[in-house]
Amino acid sequence: MQGHHRWVRMKAPYPHPPQDLQRKWELGRGKILQETFIDSYDPSVLRRVQYMLYEIKWSTSKRLWQRCCHSTRTEHAEIHFIEDVFKEQRSDPSVHCSITWYMSWSPCGDCCKQIRDFLKEQPNVNLVIYVARIYWHKEEINRQGLRSLMNIGVSIRVMDLPVYSYCWRTFVNDEDKDEHDYWPRHFAPWIMLYSLELQSILQNIPSCLEISTDENQTPIFSLCVEDEEQKRALTSANPG
Repeated sequence: MQGHHRWVRMKAPYPHPPQDLQRKWELGRGKILQETFIDSYDPSVLRRVQYMLYEIKWSTSKRLWQRCCHSTRTEHAEIHFIEDVFKEQRSDPSVHCSITWYMSWSPCGDCCKQIRDFLKEQPNVNLVIYVARIYWHKEEINRQGLRSLMNIGVSIRVMDLPVYSYCWRTFVNDEDKDEHDYWPRHFAPWIMLYSLELQSILQNIPSCLEISTDENQTPIFSLCVEDEEQKRALTSANPG
């Protein structure tokens, strides 16, 4: 996990999903296929595709609406949800609504602004966001965006193993229903690193996560704590 190599800029994870991933979703018959979930939500690699698994719960209904969406060439998954999915589902603005997003990447700074505008227009909506990775975690516009969401009451967390397990049971097309096939298994180090970095973002202290590459372009993640303020904040943090 440790290493010091040249810096690499995380590639934007928002291009149109490859045709094979789109086909996998369609073949999943309402659920995302195992290989698509694995390819998109593995925090130890920097996949470019952005996926969102979402849940919508209206206070007037016992039904929990559960689906998946992804980014396209023209809009991010968050904007697609706000402008298309939510508008199609909402009928009475006075009804309370709870929304949960399980995202392969955290929202970028621009999307955070649109999420804030959306929540101001929809005061009866409560939003919880789980992320597998933090998008361009050293870019100040993205860090400020996540803090601004926290400041208006949005809960932002890194996906831990119980959340991965829940998503697997809920959104993944696991026809065999074999618990031994559950994925992932060895994510604790990356969950810890992203959790600590999210804490540094939300507490507005310097970044503690470095991502570099080796000679094979394999990502290397390192935890770097340089001052006492970081140590105190991260020691008192409760990752996940």
